[in-house]
Amino acid sequence: VVFSHYYLTVLGNLVALANVLCICVSSVINLCFILFYLSEMSVKIFAFGWRGYLSYRSNIFDGFLTVLLLILQIAIFITYRLPYSQEPSSRGVMSLWEMVRLVNMLIVFRFLRIIPDIKLMALVASTLLDLVKNLRAFAGILVVVYYVFAVFGIWLFEGAIKPPPQMSVFSMDNTTSNFSTACGTYEQLGYWPNNFDDFAAAIILLYDVMIVNNWQAFMEAYSRYTSEWSKVYFVCWWLTSSVMWVNLFVALILENFIYKWDRSHSISVRSSLIPLACFLREQIQEPTEEELACQLHQHPHLHLEWRHEHQNIRPSLPSLRP
Repeated sequence: VVFSHYYLTVLGNLVALANVLCICVSSVINLCFILFYLSEMSVKIFAFGWRGYLSYRSNIFDGFLTVLLLILQIAIFITYRLPYSQEPSSRGVMSLWEMVRLVNMLIVFRFLRIIPDIKLMALVASTLLDLVKNLRAFAGILVVVYYVFAVFGIWLFEGAIKPPPQMSVFSMDNTTSNFSTACGTYEQLGYWPNNFDDFAAAIILLYDVMIVNNWQAFMEAYSRYTSEWSKVYFVCWWLTSSVMWVNLFVALILENFIYKWDRSHSISVRSSLIPLACFLREQIQEPTEEELACQLHQHPHLHLEWRHEHQNIRPSLPSLRP
């Protein structure tokens, strides 16, 4: 119980934060932090046992990174020793700087352990994880739509646009001495590899249109090289991908986040509607029985018989007028 106390978790997070702040100071300081992580892991294993320690995903995450950091740090000291007097790139599979960068990256990555302890960060992280789980059906349909439009694009526009003979398709230069075009066009921007000559190039072109990356340049170019009816294809793909699918993706993220937010704050749909109903009840005055009876009497399709009881006007059961 002592080793799972909240303040010990806070202490571990503060040490991880200090390690991130001192990440580029010295490898010896990094080794001290790694030894602290190792002692923390050893104490937890001693307290909970292997089975209890491995029952927590956070412990698996911390333990794996701690062991990996320790192995890398020992490898650095064995290979290069202190004070790194030899050429860093002269030994081993990885140079000294590559190993140090890897250690620093793992230290920063280990700092993600604070996410479960910060409520808002945990909410965002769980939303992203659930999004990955629920994205299979969405991504599957998107792949099918991509495939259909790519096949239709190859069928309609294959070989429609060809680069000039003096310009290589894979050239990074957008201009030549014998070829000049207007600024912002397909030719001037050097979009020659983005075409419908093969399936891979068609996918790239469709992706450019989906993210609205100068999609008007593609549409204008194909309308010049083929016909004006080619704009129908590009507009249909833009509506399908950019307008519909991107908005659905954003809506999926928002819906998942709102659902997580409501669960974290113990808010249900029914409880969220009660305050609004109470507010409306206070603002709206209920009609009296006389007003209700008068309105029913004036109804054109009801025939009511009236009687006085206790000086109140009460209608009898209504009957439909023939």
